[in-house]
Amino acid sequence: MKIIQFFIKKNMTLILATVLCLCLQIIGTLGVPLLVAQLIDVGIASGNEQSIKIIGLKMLAMALFGALSAIAGSYLSAKVAAKFGLETREMFFDKLQTFSIKDADNFGTGSLLTRMTNDVDNIQQMIVLFLQLILPAPIIAVFSLYMTFTYSATLALVPLIAIATFGLIVYILMKKGTPLSLLIQPKMDKIIVTLREFFTGINMIRAFNNQDYEEERTNKTFSDYANGMIRVNSIFAFITPVAFLLMGVVFSSILWFGGNLVAVGILQIGTVSAVVEYSLLTLAYLMIAAMVLVMLPRSLASVKRIEEILNTQDQILDTDQPVLLEETGSQDALIDLNHVTFSYDQADEPVLENIHFIIPKGKTTAIVGGTGSGKSTIAKLLLRLSDVSEGAILFDGVDIRNVTQEELRSKISYVPQKAFLFSGTIKSNLLMGYPEATKADMDRASEIAQLASYLATLEDGYDSFVAQGGTNFSGGQRQRLCIARALIKPADIYIFDDSFSALDYQTDAALRLALKEEMADKTLLIVAQRLSTIQQADNIIVLDEGKIVGQGTHSQLLQNNKTYQEFARSQGIIKEGALV
Repeated sequence: MKIIQFFIKKNMTLILATVLCLCLQIIGTLGVPLLVAQLIDVGIASGNEQSIKIIGLKMLAMALFGALSAIAGSYLSAKVAAKFGLETREMFFDKLQTFSIKDADNFGTGSLLTRMTNDVDNIQQMIVLFLQLILPAPIIAVFSLYMTFTYSATLALVPLIAIATFGLIVYILMKKGTPLSLLIQPKMDKIIVTLREFFTGINMIRAFNNQDYEEERTNKTFSDYANGMIRVNSIFAFITPVAFLLMGVVFSSILWFGGNLVAVGILQIGTVSAVVEYSLLTLAYLMIAAMVLVMLPRSLASVKRIEEILNTQDQILDTDQPVLLEETGSQDALIDLNHVTFSYDQADEPVLENIHFIIPKGKTTAIVGGTGSGKSTIAKLLLRLSDVSEGAILFDGVDIRNVTQEELRSKISYVPQKAFLFSGTIKSNLLMGYPEATKADMDRASEIAQLASYLATLEDGYDSFVAQGGTNFSGGQRQRLCIARALIKPADIYIFDDSFSALDYQTDAALRLALKEEMADKTLLIVAQRLSTIQQADNIIVLDEGKIVGQGTHSQLLQNNKTYQEFARSQGIIKEGALV
């Protein structure tokens, strides 16, 4: 509940104003029965027309006062809930920016999405309902009991017993239904994950005629969620009939005992009417509050799920005294991987073991290896999306752990293994890493990325629409757009993480030639499986099962490295059985 406490402290003025309006609303609500008693006992009983008019006007003024206070309270309650949603989502978003790859994978995209949307919505709804319906109930109950007690201690026992009985029943139902309510949100996570898979993989589902299986799997998640909700609602369904039963009992009991007290002259008829109104009003508010309390366990579960994200210990932290990276010519090596080992927690074998090589300035370095050899892991370590387990990575002679993540990543331009575009336009995607880029910058990057000829066929050019994920482009087009996006950004090193895999051989060759001609003085790191992509590299690192098993130029490795020779044979660069 720390997030709620933090929000209250930060927005104390707004919350106090909201509570004040709600208190004024309660005064307006409870003032009417008091005036009704006066109207009957003073005005009607005496037959004084002037008194009736005055009291009637007071009742009208009190009703208007309560209505205006209710409107102000509703507005402020909605504002409190909206502000909570805004501030919580901002904190959530900022926290996600600090997550390592492992943290993000541990929670899963579907769960993160549900927490940021559905869970925050649950809490927002509960804030409004709590301020409007739950908070007034105990205040009205206490005031009504006090007023009834001042009229008659005997009559006060009737609503007191009814309130105690209703509270006990609600407590029993809450105790039984809360554990079931807490299981609802994880079921919603499964629905989100299943639907995301269905929508993103719909073409694959159709290709394999797997519609029946997917329908059954999707319906199962819906059924699990629905059954959970049915079980919860079946428990809390007793609240309303019990409340109405108690209302009937209280109404008849007060009339019975109150009538006897009126008959013996102890009470007046107006007083009995006021007690009836107070009692029924109290039970009505308590009934509504109890019905809203059904949502409270889910909202508390949502609070815990959000706090689980916000309280996650950051695995990658900036140092308290960061070092600034300054461009110097004193270092021949831009990046030095100094005996780097990386492994995931509780993993039997490290992903990378004792990796040691340099990336010289102004040169092209390539990393090649089979699937699972650790190629892409090196790229992620350079970006500090994960931290090394042993050893160090030096950038211009400075350990990257001593540099802020923001400054480090400002020096690197990255093309991911999986080409991803954001919804918007081609221009908005290209300018993502360098908003100050001119049209000339975009044209140059497009030429190098072999994108210019395709852009010429688009009616809107750079303003062409891009769907979420770039799904309205082919795999090769997405990769070229991602490459152009990276090339626009001024950087000390450009990392291509297996980002030519979807290109045909002709486009691949043309792009490599353009990179060689236009970026000859730039530092490039190319991660690839296709040897044709990295043949012209100044230095090639060969990885196998997380270890370096070879290093040199393409011709050198063909001559003396068996692992590289096997790659070459499998890709038809040298013939099977041929001696090199």
